[in-house]
Amino acid sequence: MQHMENFRFDGEQAEVIQAIKFDVVKHEDVISAKTLYLKVNDNVHIRYIVRHLNGDVETTNDFFIGEVSRLDEENNIIVTNFRARHDNYVSSFESQLTEEAIALGVEAERKAKEEFPFDESYVPGMLLNQEVGAEAWYQGCLPGGYVWCGDDCGGSAACWSSTPGVNGLDNCCKTHDCCYSRLGVSYPNCYCDQKLCDCSQAAPFAWNKAIVQSAMCFVC
Repeated sequence: MQHMENFRFDGEQAEVIQAIKFDVVKHEDVISAKTLYLKVNDNVHIRYIVRHLNGDVETTNDFFIGEVSRLDEENNIIVTNFRARHDNYVSSFESQLTEEAIALGVEAERKAKEEFPFDESYVPGMLLNQEVGAEAWYQGCLPGGYVWCGDDCGGSAACWSSTPGVNGLDNCCKTHDCCYSRLGVSYPNCYCDQKLCDCSQAAPFAWNKAIVQSAMCFVC
């Protein structure tokens, strides 16, 4: 990864865009996660995720995901996406945002925030209680009108369905569902899951990114 010129990080000036904690079902597992999404400046955003599995705090791990944006000579938005886990794993890649993708992202963002099931009584691991889990949205499509993202949402139909996702992130989940079906593999599959992690990073402004990335990034 290259050093960014003139980059300065001032923790006191960083703006908190999103700070949530939640449980999410991934097949037979329950992931309890906390995420903090920071706007460092107009061009730099960083998400910190810490999580543990099935109520066992001994499984706790954490990582960073971020974006650095810039305009190219033709005024296209170029984003350097990066993720890091401790000091032994850092990766980055570039993507380009279109005006259409940005517009879809903004609308889906608004709807997802409105439908996000905030619960003041939430405690980590509450989905391990079967009565709660049976009624939880986490086992269906994600809030905001998503049709492919979420446990028991989408499926093998992704390979032939003409139904698009509501935004870039939802389309990433559609590709992920098709990946499992096309390869004929069972959960977990590192190739398909890592592809979804990469794709979610390049999708713009999605409120539900934290949920998808908590379940799919650094799982292998």
